[in-house]
Amino acid sequence: MRNYFMFAVVVLFIIGCNSKEPEPEQKLQEPIKIEEKVDSVVVAEQEPEVEKTIEQVSEQTEEKAEKESPENEAVLWMSYRSAKDAFKQAQSEKDYSNQVKYLLEAAGYAKTLKRYDIEAWQYNNAGFVLIEEFKVKTDYLSVMNKLNSLELKSEIEEYRQEARKQLSKEKGLLSKAISYLEKAKEIDDKLEGSSRTTTIASNISFVNEVLIFLKAGETK
Repeated sequence: MRNYFMFAVVVLFIIGCNSKEPEPEQKLQEPIKIEEKVDSVVVAEQEPEVEKTIEQVSEQTEEKAEKESPENEAVLWMSYRSAKDAFKQAQSEKDYSNQVKYLLEAAGYAKTLKRYDIEAWQYNNAGFVLIEEFKVKTDYLSVMNKLNSLELKSEIEEYRQEARKQLSKEKGLLSKAISYLEKAKEIDDKLEGSSRTTTIASNISFVNEVLIFLKAGETK
């Protein structure tokens, strides 16, 4: 009987030693929300839709249209192609002004050819080029990355004003971009919805979010 009692005591002792102590409750620190750092420009952090992948689709439809077009339209298609070739040359040279120029020329030829889907793309692309120019000239990505890396509210508020000042220097590019994008949307609204519709909307959203961010600074 005594041996059984001693065995029971040993077992209870072992169980007690193996039991884990409850871990102390961790106090979680509430992170600063991104919205507090960048106002409504959080949406603008997203990259606009890349036009290159869309352009490949457009070229396929253009080639099909050229083959089916009567001879009197062939000259217009050649002019359209020349404008697009000139655009690509300007693109390789990072000449934003001429990129926009030749895209608008291409839009005009597409309209004459009654290829309104292609016309809408060219206006979207012109807006996209101006967005890219804005981002390069203002070092937009670096500005946003730094703004999002800050933690203290005092630092965030101070750099936010600095960021607005820097981005505002090229605000005119966004004003031009939105005019072309709205033209693209106006044309696209009369056509059947497609990936083009989503891309145009995405680019418009980007520009509007940045403009809202800049305007917020003007009211303070």
